[in-house]
Amino acid sequence: MDHTDQEFEDLQDLNSLYRGAILDTTEVVGLGIEILTKVVAASEAGTPGSLTPADQYQAKRTLMYLKERKNDNAMFRKPGDPEPRTFQQYEHP
Repeated sequence: MDHTDQEFEDLQDLNSLYRGAILDTTEVVGLGIEILTKVVAASEAGTPGSLTPADQYQAKRTLMYLKERKNDNAMFRKPGDPEPRTFQQYEHP
């Protein structure tokens, strides 16, 4: 019975780890959506280089956060998992 209890506890720990990673990733994706919405709006207005200094800072920080999350999420990959796709691969499979 102890073995089963330990397995259950290990699964709970793993579940907490996955849940935390999902929540962190969701938050950073939200930051990416926020800044990309500003970039697209400026582009559609014909002023793609017109981001305010605050928006430029936000874009740089968000890019850093996205790269960190990508690296952090790599720990969940297992041998044999396909490599993450590039934009071109995603758009044109």
